[in-house]
Amino acid sequence: MPLRTLAVIVSASAGAPVNGATVCAFTVGGQQEGCGETSSAGTARLGLRPGTYSVHVTPRLGTRLGAAQVWAEVVDADATTAVRVDPHSTISGTVRSDAGALVTGADVCAHPPNTIEPPTCARSGQQGGYTIDVRSDVYKLDVTGPPGGKLIPQWARGRLSSEEADVVDVRTTDVQGFDVALVKGVLLSGVVRGPSGPIEDAQICTRSLAAPLPWDCERSNKNGAYLALREAGEYYMWTVPPDNVRLVAQWYDHVLEGVDTTAITLERDRSIDVALDPGPQIRGRVRTTDGEPIAAALVCVDTPFPTGRICRPTGSDGSYAVTTRPQSYVVQVVPPKSLDLISEFWSRKRAWNDADWVTLGSADRVLDLTVRKGMRVTGVVRDTRGVPLEAATINLLDDTGPLTGADTDVSGAYSMVVPPGSYQIEVFAPFRGERGDLLSQAPRDITVSGFTRYDFVLEDANP
Repeated sequence: MPLRTLAVIVSASAGAPVNGATVCAFTVGGQQEGCGETSSAGTARLGLRPGTYSVHVTPRLGTRLGAAQVWAEVVDADATTAVRVDPHSTISGTVRSDAGALVTGADVCAHPPNTIEPPTCARSGQQGGYTIDVRSDVYKLDVTGPPGGKLIPQWARGRLSSEEADVVDVRTTDVQGFDVALVKGVLLSGVVRGPSGPIEDAQICTRSLAAPLPWDCERSNKNGAYLALREAGEYYMWTVPPDNVRLVAQWYDHVLEGVDTTAITLERDRSIDVALDPGPQIRGRVRTTDGEPIAAALVCVDTPFPTGRICRPTGSDGSYAVTTRPQSYVVQVVPPKSLDLISEFWSRKRAWNDADWVTLGSADRVLDLTVRKGMRVTGVVRDTRGVPLEAATINLLDDTGPLTGADTDVSGAYSMVVPPGSYQIEVFAPFRGERGDLLSQAPRDITVSGFTRYDFVLEDANP
């Protein structure tokens, strides 16, 4: 069988040819069939039999370029395929405990500034050192200690959430000495039960009294057991049952409202069991104004003076059920992010403090809800370096004040759905993290008559 020529053209992300890269072709079964090296024009030519090949490209050392792989088909004539290799950088440092001891076997993961690519991870060695090879970009690192070490996972450095994490910029150079100190914690454990026995998939949530931090939750296993690793201190504790059981959420210790709870103290390992009780339900269906059922929406209830927001998903037919204690509530529908539907409170009110109350007694109450269609407003918030900003807040205002708002995700993106109309849009810089020195922007006029994109660049307060 005559050989055919496969020309492999290798270029960098900017389009420049890559010289001296090794190019090898492998059959579907993994057998190497031929290798070559790219010329100054970035082209390697391989003599191959007709077939399907996996083409692997490895740039030479010192080029700061990563490897790449593509599939190529060689049939009855010579063929050409193009391969792009991206710039690569390294992030390195040392993991220690807060007592200064070197930590072996910690997982260090670099998260890219988007929600699509998976993180790139490495494990710390015997001397606590780690090195992560990544595509040249900006990243946030999270670190998890080895099993059994009671070291609290964190975002680097010393942060408890992604929105607070330091940005590691390796777009033009490697970053060395990015060291992390993990805090030793204590264990909170126990079993969640209902009248029929252990409850699987309950959420056991704690919030520290030491700082204004978000809730941190764990889930119970099939035996109802839970295990939470926390830093020593005082916490509020809230247990929320899964949506497939008719049980009421509960605060510590067996109280139903947050204002009545007492804090738990974690100075050493501690066990707390939880017993959940049955209760009445608010239930019904969620539909569009055209009568179409909405699946995967969230129906959320809370008291007018917040004491514990509970959200339950709708089924394929738009049905939902929220089990809770007898009380008066505000009820909100949060549509799926993929649908251009407006998030509103019951009775079509824009804000929780304007919403009509829904009173639930000892018997169930049926409450059907409708959701309107709207227009999507979306965009990305960056700083002057081009780095996406997580946890920036975007508000949309009309003549009567704030209409709705959204926070940016890890990629700096935000999205909201509103009725068509004329508005003002404003952005507030993130409150926490290393970029706490950015200027917010005053409201600007915006007209929404269809899909609308509006990006922001936030400048430094002290340029």
